[in-house]
Amino acid sequence: MTETLAYVYQTLFGLGLVTAPVYVAVAGLVSWAVYLRLGSGQGFWRWLFPARIWRHPSHNIDLQLFALGRLLAVLGLFGGVALTTLIVAGLDRLSPVPRVPAESLGPVALAFLLWLPSDFAIYWSHRLFHRWHRIWPLHAVHHSAAVMTPFTTYRQHPLALVLSDWAQAVTVGLFQGLLIGTLTEGAPVAQIAGINLFLVLANAALAALHHSHVWLSYGPVIEHIVISPAQHQIHHSADPKHHDRNFGNSLAIWDWMFGTLYVIRDQETLVLGLSGPQEEPLMSQRLWPILCDPVRRMLKAGG
Repeated sequence: MTETLAYVYQTLFGLGLVTAPVYVAVAGLVSWAVYLRLGSGQGFWRWLFPARIWRHPSHNIDLQLFALGRLLAVLGLFGGVALTTLIVAGLDRLSPVPRVPAESLGPVALAFLLWLPSDFAIYWSHRLFHRWHRIWPLHAVHHSAAVMTPFTTYRQHPLALVLSDWAQAVTVGLFQGLLIGTLTEGAPVAQIAGINLFLVLANAALAALHHSHVWLSYGPVIEHIVISPAQHQIHHSADPKHHDRNFGNSLAIWDWMFGTLYVIRDQETLVLGLSGPQEEPLMSQRLWPILCDPVRRMLKAGG
């Protein structure tokens, strides 16, 4: 029974998710500092948990999709992802460049070299979702959020989760196979509670505020390196000048390198969500249309 409860807890609130209590606590402390700086006339808790957001139908859909995604994870929908990484990495014999044996790297360096291509893959898979009209309907589910809370992070269509996870698996496998080689069992990778150290650090760096109403910019210098909460909120804006900007998950260097970076200069008032007749089923904030309509649109586009 204890093991079952521990497994359920890790599935819902483990360190691999931005909903982990430690990340939420850090985000809460930073939000307190933002609240003090703003000098809001209302109490802190009402400012942090406004009813207009947390009681909004859009938030209810966030919770339902979060629960669905976690359930599918428990059922093993994403179980082949790790195997894919291992298989692709096993192609290291084809590498035309000399590899650095994993054993010669320190645990922190090895953790970084495994995390970096994952973040790179998230950037490009995210960008592809936006640019390729056939798969956009799947990602449109995420952008149909009319309000944002940390649970909006997991407002994802199940098929979008599968595609994104496989893209990460192949990218990490290629990088690992070409430059490092196949990892032996027990390779020294720096971890915290079984999670890559740099994923933990990335989540702790206020990832819980990326999907929130708390406006926090890191300034133009840091925002060329790390994605701030305000930058990701800009990515969700319905304003055309913000479209196709800030695809990065943790690092902003990919956006900087490939010309999609939007750096915050001043606080902006944002309208979230999607517009247009074809997006109405998603903006209805009802689960069944949100799950079915993207598949219908993809099949129609494919025909």
